[in-house]
Amino acid sequence: MALVRSIASLRQGSIRSNETSDFYGGATTGGIGTTGGGSSGIGGTTSSGGSGGSTTPSGSGGGSSSSCPKSKYRNIEGRCSSRLVSSWGEAGQPFGRLVSPLYADGISSLATMSNGSPFVSARNISFFVFGIDETPDPTSTILNTYFLQAISNDLAYPVENFSIKCCENGSVVFNCSATTCTVPDGCDPVVIASDDPIYEFFNVQCLDYSRVLTAPQTQPPQAVKQINNATSLLDLSFLYGTTVEQNPSRMMSGGRLLAVRRNGTEWPIFNPSGCTLPQQDICFLVADSRSFVSPMSAMVDLLFFREHNRLALQLALLNPSWSDTTLFEEARRINIAQYQKIVYYEFLPRLLGRSNMVSNRLIYEGTGFTNDYSAFQDPSAIAEFANVVAPYINSQLPGSIDINVTGTIDSLRLSDLYPKLALLESNFAAFFRALATQETRLLDTSFTIEWKNFMFRGDNFVGKDMLALGIQRMRDFGFASYNAYRAQCGLATITTWEAYNATLKEPCFQTINNLQAIYPTVNDIELFVGGAFENPLPGSLLGPTFSCIVQQQFLRARTGDRYFFEAGGQEGSFTVSQLTEIRKISLARLMCSALPTILQIQADPFSPVGPSNPLVSCNDLPSVSLTPWAV
Repeated sequence: MALVRSIASLRQGSIRSNETSDFYGGATTGGIGTTGGGSSGIGGTTSSGGSGGSTTPSGSGGGSSSSCPKSKYRNIEGRCSSRLVSSWGEAGQPFGRLVSPLYADGISSLATMSNGSPFVSARNISFFVFGIDETPDPTSTILNTYFLQAISNDLAYPVENFSIKCCENGSVVFNCSATTCTVPDGCDPVVIASDDPIYEFFNVQCLDYSRVLTAPQTQPPQAVKQINNATSLLDLSFLYGTTVEQNPSRMMSGGRLLAVRRNGTEWPIFNPSGCTLPQQDICFLVADSRSFVSPMSAMVDLLFFREHNRLALQLALLNPSWSDTTLFEEARRINIAQYQKIVYYEFLPRLLGRSNMVSNRLIYEGTGFTNDYSAFQDPSAIAEFANVVAPYINSQLPGSIDINVTGTIDSLRLSDLYPKLALLESNFAAFFRALATQETRLLDTSFTIEWKNFMFRGDNFVGKDMLALGIQRMRDFGFASYNAYRAQCGLATITTWEAYNATLKEPCFQTINNLQAIYPTVNDIELFVGGAFENPLPGSLLGPTFSCIVQQQFLRARTGDRYFFEAGGQEGSFTVSQLTEIRKISLARLMCSALPTILQIQADPFSPVGPSNPLVSCNDLPSVSLTPWAV
């Protein structure tokens, strides 16, 4: 009951002074007040205000083909992916939506349930609806999870307002007058019940959350539109940035990214001033700090970082007359193309099922160019993918990372590796092997206890509940109900709890009873909850609603990008011989190139080594010849 009262008070924007001590007072542990949330936990900085009143960070406006000069190379800001509307896909533009947002006031106030009550705390959903079992998945390596996180970062960068504090030292921050106390504008902290099974022992009453920045309001007022600070294209923006100024890692010589060589491998240079969280120990000069939030996520970035410099060096040997700019752009162009090929032909088939992808025109069986690019397709990244489906994929995360350094396995708690990189360089090969050998957990409705209680804890015993913060962000975005998305995807809407039980991957009346205690009607079920419990489609890891969202996202990213690697007849199209070479790339080959000390790897690093996926020599893996780029 205390939980409901505290939520209602926050939703109303004020609370009587004598209620403060009841629900928010008392001693707290440190380290809970720093902002996390989302799939990665680290965002950018900005000085704009809270929900509904902030300004576009960059690249606002429309534009037409007249503002798009002819170019073989894609714009770093994401402009001109379509010559029809130059701003489509550009960083700094609003997210796309599959379903219009749902707010209580039609503008920005968080939605309420059908009976007028606020939704229960996101922490309550995290702790009591989603389990903590860690059943291994013998078919998948943890590389799947961290590769998906990289894709999500590439497509989406919602930015919270870090200039305000909403929860400090575990207590809600209030602005108080003589008669009332209100939370600061733009704040929506996750309320923790006084009887929370974990946090109550550490006097933690909230988790810090400030609302995502939105575009300037129009007249008459409309539903807020959250800003995406990433490009909406699969263009390695986490590596290259989204503005010329944002990417400080350009070497400006030989087309390379700024690097230092230590122990036979290349690294970004250190950037002590780039450490924005008190828990961080080592920081690098990179375009997107979210890529370096843990040793595992950093290694995915490093794969493409090192590949860029390898490509630039080889191209310079082939074409000594090329300028730094040409070498950089050609290496970037090839690097992005290889990345897109891996995303569509190696990663996504595991998530969606290859036959499902073929039938939905996400991939093609042929070897030539495709003509599915449409100037009328807006490629804007849909908010539902990065902010609903991607957080669900974190169900695969194990509670620890197992590394083999001296012949024995050391299990490192997940929370000990976020956001700490001190072990990255000295144990790079061990982390590298762990990515391709350690099994994930089953993609289901359970999340590791680490993810739900201890992340970003620093020196404290408890930390953040990343699942609860992710759910809070979903509510901030105003995602419509689960049933609304089923209707949008051409699926039957659910009208009874019995009918909903029949859709579950494991029909269970106890699950239904738990949900009935939270949601007054089936129509109140939130998108994340409804989609997470769905029975997967044949050949897919996802149920029909989440599959629909992912398919729509990657159909947009393909058909709305005139620089997509398979697109023919465009200014940036490859030659036939170049495309043939790009099709040879594999993630395994890329990993071999990134770490020369690895002599063997399985052909499919997304799956563990086994009889159908044995270790092979790196020399036996097909490699991309750059001869077709010689001029």
